[in-house]
Amino acid sequence: MVNGLMLTLVLGCGIIASLCAITAAWSYLRRGREPETADRLARRWLVATAVFGISALVLRFVWLLLL
Repeated sequence: MVNGLMLTLVLGCGIIASLCAITAAWSYLRRGREPETADRLARRWLVATAVFGISALVLRFVWLLLL
């Protein structure tokens, strides 16, 4: 039961981090008329990528401790 839950949490955080990274790249590359706004938005998505990526790593180590 715990293995399934932890697997779901780790994969969920990893997938969300990947989606945030793709969104950051998309928002940075589609600058348009306001490059400063695109840079700020891309930085916010990169912070979200870091948060979810580190969460996935921490959850993986917690999972190993629970085994």
